[in-house]
Amino acid sequence: HNFLSAATGIALAFALFRGFARREAKAIGNFWADVTRITLYLLLPICIVYTVFLIASGVPQTMAGAIDVNTLEGVRQSI
Repeated sequence: HNFLSAATGIALAFALFRGFARREAKAIGNFWADVTRITLYLLLPICIVYTVFLIASGVPQTMAGAIDVNTLEGVRQSI
């Protein structure tokens, strides 16, 4: 759903730009082809690059629950 909603907005913007650029043309292009191209060639590569960046930055991801630790002040904290 996240990719489709972003691709829809971008495709509509491209259709609007094409409509202004081609005043004499009878059609402005295929919406579904634009959504597919935007998803495959723009959004997925951005997602993959950002994922690699987050992994390289050491962002933790786990399915485990919260753990309880003692802080330096001696207080118990749930992380």
